Amino acid sequence: MMRSRVQGFLAGVVLGTSAIAVISLGSVPARAETLEELDALSDLTADEATGIAAARDQATRGQLLDALATLERVLAVFPTSQNALLMHALYLCQIDDRQGGLVEIGKLKEKKFGAQVLSDARAQCQRGGGA
Repeated sequence: MMRSRVQGFLAGVVLGTSAIAVISLGSVPARAETLEELDALSDLTADEATGIAAARDQATRGQLLDALATLERVLAVFPTSQNALLMHALYLCQIDDRQGGLVEIGKLKEKKFGAQVLSDARAQCQRGGGA
């Protein structure tokens, strides 16, 4: 139940992404190895919702470090993105950086997520789980 509330919230973040952005995710590599791939990844994270969707896609494929890097690029452009910060925190927890995840969860605004979602996120993180 707790996990599904946080996952449901994060899924709602991605649902706000345009269909074009979601369709374009398939053509972007998980890792940028060429200048063209780096440009594509950079362009993808220039839009907050598209960057978050790309990170979610990477995490779904088990590429948590790539997802974290994508979210860090999103946060570099949109430093106040609460959605990207929550997702980043939960992915940190999944790679066993519970302290880092809990610090980031502590920075989130309760009015944005609600007390229950943040409480659930803290509990997941303390168990070592994420989104």
